[in-house]
Amino acid sequence: MLPGGRLKYIHTIGHPVLNAAGDLVRFVGSSTDVSERKRAEMLLAGEKRLLEMIARRDSRAAVLDALCRLVEELASGSLCSILLLDPNTRSLLHGAAPSLPKNYIDAIDGLAIGPSAGSCGTAAYRGEQVIVSDLAADPLWADYRDLALPHGLRACWSMPILSAERRVLATFATYYREPHMPTTQEHHVIERVTHLASIAIEGEHAEEALRQAHADLARTSRVTAMGELTASLAHEVNQPIAAAITDANTCLRWLTRHPPDMEEARAAASRVAKDATRAADIISRIRLQFKKSAPEPELVDVNEVVGEILALLRGEAARYSISVRTELAGNLPQVMGDRVQLQQVMMNLIMNSIDAMKCVDQTRELAIQSQRAENEQLLVTVTDTGVGLPPQKADQIFNAFFTTKAHGTGMGLRISRSIVESHGGRLWAAPHSSLGARFFLTLPSCSDSGQ
Repeated sequence: MLPGGRLKYIHTIGHPVLNAAGDLVRFVGSSTDVSERKRAEMLLAGEKRLLEMIARRDSRAAVLDALCRLVEELASGSLCSILLLDPNTRSLLHGAAPSLPKNYIDAIDGLAIGPSAGSCGTAAYRGEQVIVSDLAADPLWADYRDLALPHGLRACWSMPILSAERRVLATFATYYREPHMPTTQEHHVIERVTHLASIAIEGEHAEEALRQAHADLARTSRVTAMGELTASLAHEVNQPIAAAITDANTCLRWLTRHPPDMEEARAAASRVAKDATRAADIISRIRLQFKKSAPEPELVDVNEVVGEILALLRGEAARYSISVRTELAGNLPQVMGDRVQLQQVMMNLIMNSIDAMKCVDQTRELAIQSQRAENEQLLVTVTDTGVGLPPQKADQIFNAFFTTKAHGTGMGLRISRSIVESHGGRLWAAPHSSLGARFFLTLPSCSDSGQ
């Protein structure tokens, strides 16, 4: 360990020289400075660990923390920080800083970038490295040195972390407790590490964009399905409204009698309230299907989900003379999931069954069954007497853009399977007797998911 706390790695080889009596005369040997080789080995091993973390999709926070610790291990006496650029506010947000004082981390969280905003704010603004060997005297730190000096921070260099398109994603800062200029080796390490940081950050952005695209596509599928139900839903809403109007007129007639019949009027008013509530419930369920929001896991009763979707599709089934039969097991455990997404799965399955039975001449029956399955799973089965599955293609119907409908998008079942799998379950299909199809859906119960 050298003055200032820096480390030098030495490889020493030697042997003693003895006289005839076996006494030590001298020691002959050599010492070689192997610091560069040692640090190169440490850097290579560190890069391997980090790439494994990125490949395993470890959290971004864990990867960035490991990046900082690797540089601190290679550059003795350094304290590292990663700040993430928020493109909307043009400010830097805390990403990782395992060794910096917490008070200082909190003080610079949300730092606005600019032409004279310390090392990091300036590096993000310029898109190039900024080296400040003594922040006590550098004008870039005029507004920030009172934050850094009380914590013993004297030098800070910052390297922007760039995307493949050269956009600034974040900054990587290296602090020292004494005035310091980067060595060639330190500069090399930071260049390598910031490249890894860009891979981790861009990977996270890409995954988020993919999740958002999937959510948007799923919502589009819901909207398309709901659009196909417009006439039927209008009929569903119109029924309770018409009943409410009739009951309201009945109530008025009872009130205008001489004398008013209060009991009959009260009963009619109660029916108005019930009809209005039923109309409001239908509208609420429709609005949920159009809702655009992040998935919100909650305890969900699968039987309730089935009932809610059947309430929406009752008119559609009636229009095509389809009888609906349910066998829903009681006392089923709940599942942890997003209610709207699970509603979407049930809507896709039931709508597909209705579509498959519209033109068949035989009895049209839709059967939905729920029950406990093995390994703490819940099983929902949707069976129809429609045209059946394409021959030898029971699983192909879940492929993107594969459809047997004249005007289908081929995405409904693909999205449904993706939603079910994201909940830890399975979705598959099989032919049913001579005609028709049967869809099977399993979901882990809360006891199985550790809730």
